[in-house]
Amino acid sequence: MSFLFGALGCSSTVQPRADVTLLITNGTCETGQCAPVQILGFPSNQPHTPGGFWSVDLGLVSAPTACLTLPLSATFRVINASTGATTTYTWTTAEGLSLGALQPPASRIQATPSTGEFVPASAPGWRVTLPAGAQVSPRQACSS
Repeated sequence: MSFLFGALGCSSTVQPRADVTLLITNGTCETGQCAPVQILGFPSNQPHTPGGFWSVDLGLVSAPTACLTLPLSATFRVINASTGATTTYTWTTAEGLSLGALQPPASRIQATPSTGEFVPASAPGWRVTLPAGAQVSPRQACSS
C-alpha cells in the first residue's frame, strides 16, 4: 500500500502549454483538388446543452496541409434563461481535446468529434488527417 501512495505522490500533472501546434493533412485532397475543411476542437469538459457540442474554432484548411496553433485556453458560458445564472466552462491545453471537421456550409450544430481525446500540452505538436482521421499523433511543433 505505501508503494502505491508513494507512486501517486511522485506523479506529475501536465501544465498548460502555449504554442502547441497541429499539423493537419486535408483528407479531401485525394483527387488533386482540396475542399475547405473547418477544424474544430472539442474540449473534454462538455456541458449538457441542447445546442450541440461546445467547440473551439481552430481554423479553415483549404490546402493539402496546414499548421494550426492551438489556443492556450478557451471559455464557454451557459446562461440559464430563467434565472440568469451563468456557468463558465474553461478549457486549457493541459486538458483533453478531441478534433472534428466540417465541410462548409455545414452547420456547426452538426459538428461532432471524430478523433480520440488527447492532451495537447503533453507534446509540442500533433498531427492528424481530417475529416477522415481518428488518431492524433504527437510530433515536433510545425511552423505556420
